[in-house]
Amino acid sequence: MVERPRSQCAGLGPRRAARGGHLWSLGCFLDQFQHDRDPAFPTRLVISRPGVRAWEGGRGRASDAAGRACGRDFCVGRPASSRVGMSAYGHKESAGPEGEPARGEHPTATVIGRSISFRMGSQILSSLINVAGMVVLGNYLAADGYGQYAFYYALVPLIASLSDLGVGVIITKEIARTPELGPRYLGDALLIKGAVAMAMLLVVTVTVPLVLDGPHALLVWLVTVTALIDLTQDVGIWVFRAHDRQDLEALLLLLSQIAWVGGILLCVALKGHLTFALASATIAFLLRFAVGSLLVRRILYRPVYSPDWDRLKRLVAEGLPFGLAIFAVVVYGRAGVLLLKGLASNADVAYFNIGYMLSQPLGFISSAFSVSVFPSLARSARLGPESVQPVLRSAVKFQFLAALPLSVGLFLLSRRVVRLLLHGGSFQQAGGALMVLSLALTFIFLNLMSRYVLAALDQQRAYLRAIVAGLLVNVALGVALIHRFGYLGACVGLLGGEIAVLIMCQRTIGRHLPVAILFREAARPLAAALGMGGVVFLMRDANLALVTVVGGGVYISLLILLKVLSDEEFRVMRGVYVSFRLPGSGWLTRTSNRP
Repeated sequence: MVERPRSQCAGLGPRRAARGGHLWSLGCFLDQFQHDRDPAFPTRLVISRPGVRAWEGGRGRASDAAGRACGRDFCVGRPASSRVGMSAYGHKESAGPEGEPARGEHPTATVIGRSISFRMGSQILSSLINVAGMVVLGNYLAADGYGQYAFYYALVPLIASLSDLGVGVIITKEIARTPELGPRYLGDALLIKGAVAMAMLLVVTVTVPLVLDGPHALLVWLVTVTALIDLTQDVGIWVFRAHDRQDLEALLLLLSQIAWVGGILLCVALKGHLTFALASATIAFLLRFAVGSLLVRRILYRPVYSPDWDRLKRLVAEGLPFGLAIFAVVVYGRAGVLLLKGLASNADVAYFNIGYMLSQPLGFISSAFSVSVFPSLARSARLGPESVQPVLRSAVKFQFLAALPLSVGLFLLSRRVVRLLLHGGSFQQAGGALMVLSLALTFIFLNLMSRYVLAALDQQRAYLRAIVAGLLVNVALGVALIHRFGYLGACVGLLGGEIAVLIMCQRTIGRHLPVAILFREAARPLAAALGMGGVVFLMRDANLALVTVVGGGVYISLLILLKVLSDEEFRVMRGVYVSFRLPGSGWLTRTSNRP
C-alpha cells in the first residue's frame, strides 16, 4: 500500500476530470486547506483493493490479497521494510508499538481545539438556520399545521437512535484506534447500516398503511427515511470524526441546513402541503449523505467489503448497549412532558417545556468538546489509565468552565429571559422552571461528556445502566411530586435523574479520574462563577445585554486572577488561534519563540 502525495491533486487527468472533477477539486481543496495549516490529520490514503486505488509509480493496480489483509505488513510491489505508512498515524506521527498516537506537528490539544472550533461554529450557524426555518414554517403553517410538523419531526431522533444499532460510535472508535483498517470498518459500517435500513423501511412500508390512511402513512414513511440518514446516522460523519476531520462534518451540516431551509422557502413559495415541508428535510439529508460519501472516497478511501460474520456480530454486540442508551436518552428527555400531560394541566406542560427548551440546547457546547476529544481519548484508552487521565482531566475542566457560569447566570436571570422571549403574563411561571433546570446544567454537561468517555473506554453497558437508573429516578420523583407541585415536580425529577446518571457514570469513570480530582477541578471555576453571580445579582435590573457582557467580563477576569488556566493551556489556545492563520498569528508565533 502506497500513500499518494497530496500534490498530485493538482494534476487531474482527463479520465479523473470526466468522473467528477469538480467534487474531486473540492475534496483536494479541503484536504489542502487542512494540510497548509499543518494539522495532524491523515493524508489521503490509497489502499490496494478492488474499487480502492493502489498507486505504484503514478499508476494503480489492485491487489486482492493486500485488500483482504487491509493493514498487513506488505504492499504492492514493495517489501515490508520500504512500505510507506498507510496513515498519517503511521507515516507522519510514528505511532509507538503499543499504538500510542503521536500527533504530528500539531499537539493533540491543538487538534482537539481546532475540532471544537469547527463544531461550535457550525452548530451556532445551524441553530440560527433552524430558528429561521421555524419562523418561516410557523408563519406559513399556522399553529395547527406547525404543531403537526413538530410532532412528526420529533419522531426523527427517536427512530434514528436505533437505526444503526449503536454501531456508529464503535466504528468511529475503531477507526480512530487503527486508521489503517479504516476501509474495512467503513465497509462493515455500510453493510450493517444498509441491512438495518432495509429492514426498517420494509417494516414501515408493509405495516403503516394497515393502520393509517394514505397521507399519514406517507408522512411516517418520510420521517423514517429522514431518520435513517440523520446526521448522527451518516456513515461519512463517523469516518470524518475518527480522522479528526470536524471541518468536513461542519461543511456537511451546513450544506444540509442550507438545502433544508431552501426547500422550506420553495415549499412556501409554491404553497406546498405539510408533506413537502417534511420532504425538504429528507432531500437535504440525502444531499448531505451523497456528498459526504463522495468526499470520503475522494479524500480518505473507498470501503473494503470483506464481511466476516463474527466481526459484524461483535460490532453489533458492542454497539447495541449504546444504541439502547441513546434511545433511553430520547425517552428520558420527554418523560417530564409525558408525566405532566397525564398528571397535571396543559399549562404545566408549557411551563416545563419552555424551561427545558431554553436550558437543554446549551448542551451542544459540551457535545462539541466531547465529540472532538473522543478519537484522542479512544486511542489513549488502549494505553491504560495513566494515558487517559490527562485527557479526561482536561475534558472535565472544560465542562466546569463552560457549565458553571451558564448555570449561575440562568439561575439569576431566568425570569427576565422568559419575559424577553415570551411576552404576556401567562408564561411567567416558566421562569421558575428555567431556574430549577439551570441547576441541572452542570450535571447535564458532565453526563454528555460521560456518554463519549464511557464509549471510548469500551464501557457502553455502564452508560446504558446509568441512563436507565436516571430514567427510573426521573419518573419516580415526577410521579411523587407532580400531583402537588405541578411543573416544578417534573423539574425536580429531571434534576434528580441527572444526578443519578452522574453518580452511576462516575462509578466507572472514577477508576480513571477519582472524585477528589473532580472536586479539585471544579473549585476555582465555581469560585469565579459565584463571583460573576454576585455582580449579576447587583445588576439584575439593568439592561439584560449589559448584564450579560459585564458578567462575562467579570468571569474571564476572575479566571485569570485565580489562575484557573495554566501556561500550557494558554499555549494550546494560542496554538489553535495560530493554526487558523488569523490576524496576529505571526506576532503570536514570534513572541512564543522568544526565550
